[in-house]
Amino acid sequence: TRASSYCSANCKMQHKNGATQNVLDPLVEEAEHEDQKLDCKFENVEAIFDHLGGTGRYNLLVLVIMVYVNLFPGMITLSANFTAADVPFNCSKFGFENSSLSSTCAPSTSIDDNLQCRVTLNCTESAGLNGQLDNSISSVLKTFECQSFQFSTTGALQETAVSRFGLVCQRAWMSNLATTFFFIGFLFGCSLYGALADRFGRLRMMLIALCNMSVGAIAASQAPFLWLYWCFQLLIGIGIGGFMSCTFSFALENTDPAHRSISGFNLHNGWTVGIFLGTFIAYFERRYSRLLLYKGLCAAAALPPLLILSESPRWLVSARRYKQADSVLHRIARINRRSLGGDAFSSEAISRRFEKRVVKTSVLDLLRRPGMRRVTFIAWAMFFNVSMAYYGISLGIGDLGGSIFVNQLLAAAVEIPARLLGMLASYRIGRRVSTMVSFGLAGICLTATAFLFGDSRYTGARIATAMTGKFWITLAFDLAWLYSAEVFPTVVRSLGVGTGSTFARVGAMVSTLVPGLGFVWRPLPFLILAAGPLLVVLLAVAAPETKGRRLPDSMEDGERLAQAGGCCGRRQEDSGRGDIEL
Repeated sequence: TRASSYCSANCKMQHKNGATQNVLDPLVEEAEHEDQKLDCKFENVEAIFDHLGGTGRYNLLVLVIMVYVNLFPGMITLSANFTAADVPFNCSKFGFENSSLSSTCAPSTSIDDNLQCRVTLNCTESAGLNGQLDNSISSVLKTFECQSFQFSTTGALQETAVSRFGLVCQRAWMSNLATTFFFIGFLFGCSLYGALADRFGRLRMMLIALCNMSVGAIAASQAPFLWLYWCFQLLIGIGIGGFMSCTFSFALENTDPAHRSISGFNLHNGWTVGIFLGTFIAYFERRYSRLLLYKGLCAAAALPPLLILSESPRWLVSARRYKQADSVLHRIARINRRSLGGDAFSSEAISRRFEKRVVKTSVLDLLRRPGMRRVTFIAWAMFFNVSMAYYGISLGIGDLGGSIFVNQLLAAAVEIPARLLGMLASYRIGRRVSTMVSFGLAGICLTATAFLFGDSRYTGARIATAMTGKFWITLAFDLAWLYSAEVFPTVVRSLGVGTGSTFARVGAMVSTLVPGLGFVWRPLPFLILAAGPLLVVLLAVAAPETKGRRLPDSMEDGERLAQAGGCCGRRQEDSGRGDIEL
């Protein structure tokens, strides 16, 4: 769509002799046509960005840079598979050597002991009276805990946080806490940097979050104490959460509505490539401290490309920084080979002419109406369960057997085709059906994986079902973002997607605690991961279809859409044509 669609069809310019000439006269040179758009008026601020184009050279530059810089969050986030992995160990010292008992002890064969953590000895004691020994001898079972450990340095990983801080046996429950603190920081970082970016600008906070992420990783690599290591993992999570929040907003704000969904899908491919690169680095550097150090230093490579970008013009207009917005818009126009009409162009005049009254909203607005309440709970359930399953699989590949490096590469390799299939399926067969199929197949694959544990003969099948489940859960994750952006009306869209994102971060935190349940029953962790997606399938039956419908603007529109489909509402035909464009 060109600017002419927003201008008067008879836009003409006056000449010195008072005659008029049609601007679109084919005899007029192209450059002259651009100058003649001076008197054309944009309908609103959105029309400015539509005129500049969603696939211009500057827009493509922004997308390429955003994909590139998203390599580093993907590279660092799933480092936990290497930094928190178990390392083979043996007990180097039990406590019975210093026992003050006057006894002779021998290993007990009547009790099944974990000789890595404790040993039970059958000790015979002689009873004495006034220094005289009698003939009575008692037998006592004594259990001694391991006092120090010796970790192997010849395995797949030479050193991890588990071996560095001795997180085994009685301290084994602490091994995943670093990842939990990371996701707590991730949740906090999304909210913190999101609010700061709304106030101080996307690009500025993006740079600060990048420094936060890089410095946190470098500091964590040198942490001498466990509590300090946890603090730095929290700091890394804050930085990555804020950085991804800012890059996502920046990328979508620098394209037109027709291409936003494509930009969103491609941003996640940067994350996937980052997992590949992080795995290759881990293969050649198998000590966790140096691995974190190298990845923290690599993250600094995202700084130079960001410095050539300009602040988001949409944010500048919304912040009423009109002079700076005009300067940025003119720069984009030059790069995209478009014209905004020279010095006569004013984003302030356009925005003031067509500005709308801002309506304050809250979470309660999502829950007041029955239809909106239903789709809100469905969206929250989708985000929570898909995130828990995604990170549960991604952070649990070390438990599948085989090579942890091969497993990580396979888990990353399935993501890109999953997104391509997701884009195709959502536009061909609809969002609702695609969501139900992807969540359902993910749940089935994870259930099959759970019952393949316990026998080394099934290692290949276990990995295959887990990777198939990762394929479908990745597709489901992207569909959750797309569907939530369409089902919520404009007045609460950011609020709806934002609260859904919060539930996703909570799901990621919970996923770090699920593996510990394997001590209760080996299949239990993957059964829990499978239960969430299967529950979403049942809930999605009541969800409306959004394909082919116009995006709802008001709460009334959202309520009508919520009641338009699914098993709980009356299907209504929408007057819009074609597919929904985000």
